[in-house]
Amino acid sequence: MRADRLQNKEKFHSMVIRRAVLPGLCLAAFLCAGCNLSSTVLPDSEGGRVTSMESTPIVDYAVPKLVPNVLVDVAGYRSEGYKRAAVKGRRLPKTFDLVDAQTGEIVFTGALERGEYNAEQEMYSAYADFNEWKQEGSYYLECEYIGRSYTFVLEEGLYNRLFAEICQGLMTACREQTVTLEDINRILLAYEWYGEVFLDDNGDTIPDALEAVADWIEATGEQPVPEGQEATYAAVLAKFSYLYQKYDRQYATECLKRASVVFDQTQSTMQEDAESFHALVELYRATGLNTYGSQIEEYKTYFENHTGFAEADGYLYGAMTYINTRQPVDRELCRIFIDSIMEHGETISELYGELLHPVTPHNNGAPDLLRHAWELACANYVMNNYQYNHVMEEFLHYLRGRNALSVDFYAQETEETSRYLLILTQLLAVQENLKE
Repeated sequence: MRADRLQNKEKFHSMVIRRAVLPGLCLAAFLCAGCNLSSTVLPDSEGGRVTSMESTPIVDYAVPKLVPNVLVDVAGYRSEGYKRAAVKGRRLPKTFDLVDAQTGEIVFTGALERGEYNAEQEMYSAYADFNEWKQEGSYYLECEYIGRSYTFVLEEGLYNRLFAEICQGLMTACREQTVTLEDINRILLAYEWYGEVFLDDNGDTIPDALEAVADWIEATGEQPVPEGQEATYAAVLAKFSYLYQKYDRQYATECLKRASVVFDQTQSTMQEDAESFHALVELYRATGLNTYGSQIEEYKTYFENHTGFAEADGYLYGAMTYINTRQPVDRELCRIFIDSIMEHGETISELYGELLHPVTPHNNGAPDLLRHAWELACANYVMNNYQYNHVMEEFLHYLRGRNALSVDFYAQETEETSRYLLILTQLLAVQENLKE
């Protein structure tokens, strides 16, 4: 019996070992298959055949960008100026908090205003005004249910700093010969309108921006003018000559002669277009020659039949110079220009709420808005209007982040830098005038 039990026990151990080893051997064989797994076929539950998954899964998925629902100007606000943010969401609270970004302390609480509901977007929107808080610092806005904004600064000298940064960038582009003719034209226009805000850091009595343009002109003087840009180049030289004559009359005269030569070379092929009109007006103001004045009057029929300047910037540039020149002018043509500029300014001022709406904006993007802002700047220059100043500031806040996508268009649309210069120049000039 004892011998039988021992024999049975040995059989039992042998059977256990076989059951333990065989699955291990099978697993090892399976793992050694390696890359052949991609071609292994397995039976499905209905007796068919299915190919196994690839060793590396293909994932086609993009992580959506998270956009805050509290929209602010990421560049900041003037601490003493008008400060407003936009708020949107499926559900809105009644109040908002202004929070010190350094300490996390709530420094101001206000009520959301002008709330409305958009049924198509299924979205509420409102505005948060925090004009009462004037202390400089770094902050963010926070609302129950919908979260917080990006961090921004309150800084009294904000526009001065932004203006200096843009000016420096454009001056560098002038000296590196990467600036465009359009940029040069806008620099000169901003200086012509509000020269008092331009800096003279080297103390030679000539504004630095004007010296940078002079450097650009000197460097391009011996180069052929790109085909198709002759009229615009002549307009730029003539405007520069007019503005620079009080600093260096001889050099200004040389620039004006070159402007005349370049423009006269286009006479055989010249068409009545915006660029030619602009060049004619700048040359007429700088020289007073009747040959240019009579050619300007040939455009009168065109302007009588076109109530705006939407076709090209050159028409608006030329119109602004014409109504400001001291040379004899056609008064009826001046009236047409002024009426058109002011009418367009009023239209933009009335519609800006729709153009800049935080949920359903009616605009064609940053270039379209910048053009509207510059047209409004023209109307404001013709007749200073507090409402226009406010609307231009609203354009700036929208473009710097207070929009539905919370995008800083200045950082993304660098080719439009000179348009921002025009806006900031006027806002700075208004700010300085208010101090006096």
